[in-house]
Amino acid sequence: MSADPILASVLQRRVQAISHEMATVLMRSSRSPIFNEIGDLVTVIFDARGRTLAQTEYASIIANGAQPPLARIIEYFGDDLHDGDVILHNDVYSGGNQNADVGVFLPIFHDGALVAWSASKGHVADIGGMTAGGYDPRARDVWQEAFRIPPLKIHDRGELRRDVWDLVRANIRFDVVSEDINAMIGACTIGKRRLGEVLDRYGVPAFDEHMDYVIDASERQVRAELERWPDGTYRGESWMVSDGIDPTARYRVAVAITIAGDEITFDFSETDDQAPGFTNMPPASAIGAIRIAFLMLVTAGGLSLPANHGVFAPIRTVFRRGSLIDPHFPASTIFGNQMCDEVLEAIMRALSDVLPDRVTAGWNQFLCTALSAIDPRTGEPSVSLTIFQRGGPGAMRGADGYDALGFTGTPGSMRSPDMEMFELSTPHFMHYYEYLPDSAGAGQWRGGYGTRSSWSFYGEHEAGTTIGDDVAAEGAEPAHGLFGGSAGGLNELRLRLPDGSVRDWGSKEIIEQIPPGTVCESLNGGGGGYGDPRLRDPELVLAEVRDGLLSAAAAAAEYGVRIGADGRSIDHDATRVLRAEERA
Repeated sequence: MSADPILASVLQRRVQAISHEMATVLMRSSRSPIFNEIGDLVTVIFDARGRTLAQTEYASIIANGAQPPLARIIEYFGDDLHDGDVILHNDVYSGGNQNADVGVFLPIFHDGALVAWSASKGHVADIGGMTAGGYDPRARDVWQEAFRIPPLKIHDRGELRRDVWDLVRANIRFDVVSEDINAMIGACTIGKRRLGEVLDRYGVPAFDEHMDYVIDASERQVRAELERWPDGTYRGESWMVSDGIDPTARYRVAVAITIAGDEITFDFSETDDQAPGFTNMPPASAIGAIRIAFLMLVTAGGLSLPANHGVFAPIRTVFRRGSLIDPHFPASTIFGNQMCDEVLEAIMRALSDVLPDRVTAGWNQFLCTALSAIDPRTGEPSVSLTIFQRGGPGAMRGADGYDALGFTGTPGSMRSPDMEMFELSTPHFMHYYEYLPDSAGAGQWRGGYGTRSSWSFYGEHEAGTTIGDDVAAEGAEPAHGLFGGSAGGLNELRLRLPDGSVRDWGSKEIIEQIPPGTVCESLNGGGGGYGDPRLRDPELVLAEVRDGLLSAAAAAAEYGVRIGADGRSIDHDATRVLRAEERA
């Protein structure tokens, strides 16, 4: 049988639709706002060998790091896999990307043979350890931060292993987690059922052949794209400020990227040694971050591809054991996903001179909070991530940065929670949430705008941990501009306490008791600009002044555009003079 390209396309889209249906089911049946509001989750269909066929990546770094644990699961269980099995996993030392990102994997059988896998992963509200929610910069090892789950069967041949399930539940604080895991099992069951319908219709041999065709076609396209990139080795770096223990500590994330024909190697061996606290990155998380950057670079050239095994086949990764990326066991690592910001920045810096049409300027590095409290309205525990604290991404040639896009690990996918749902589901009251004026780095193409927000706390026994970087009070550097573009903005986070005092909140700092009545004020900076700001169309500058995003003073200082006295027009004569003076 020879593959039919049309049928291959149909089957590829069908498998992608199955993955999307799984994600929809998971979001609508889960209990935690982290799942159903934010969408900090992924769903994936793999073939029998563990190759990615399709994925729905609300949280891209989890999706692109979902394959390593499945490889470990297949190796671990070998022939001891059966129809009706359900396998749970989170352990970063056996392929996981973050202990809080728990995965459910279902083997799919057809006529008695293993033919595929369905999987879902999501950030659970709690995973044990010494602090509710898992984020604690004081953790010095993996046991302090999480309950480790290596490959573990919780259903065997369709039967719940009650003793195993009770062991897992006994080590997790909140019942909502077990309910979300059941929702993940339900989503995977939908994937198993839908894929079974496809296999019944077309047969396993035809399905496998056409999926091989899709994977091979994707790989050929990516390799052809890489052939057009200049061969050589290129170096870049980024810096992480504060390790959660010492706010003045600085860690270098360094990459050497080698392009050789149709293959590319990302070597992070020169990255600094591992940190003593939770700011270490497991290899699966780093692989996810590298794949995000790689997809940005590939698709910037106009190539449109389904995310499958073939897309990433030309990539090689090198990490140094004992470094910030790939730390020695049993290092704490729960901050690792957030280090996607540094990984992506190092890659973009490395390739900025050789691929100027593909790279982005610097992104504002993510900063949000993880909060836990007892809700006085219900007496029930509450855990939340303030993902609405969003900075701006960097611009690229021909395009402004998207506004308030947020974390590089979830570009354009993971959602900000609805503010009313945030108030309904957690003991907080929002005061405002809006764009932060003058926060975008200026350029011929400007960076994305950041946001400002404020909310008050009224929960009992409230605690919070900041998760991020680029905090002005810690001396961080703002998102860099490219080719004459200006730098973006930094993050500022402060608490106004009921006694009238004000304190800065660091980038990786836990506060064990936040008094009711405290108000948090957050400024999240914008991304870096690309190209000379004086080449920007003055009408675009005026539009942003009229929209309240850009001040008239910044328009003149950054772009050389003088706004008329009415605030709604351009003073063209003054603008010509101002831009001429700047050129001189």
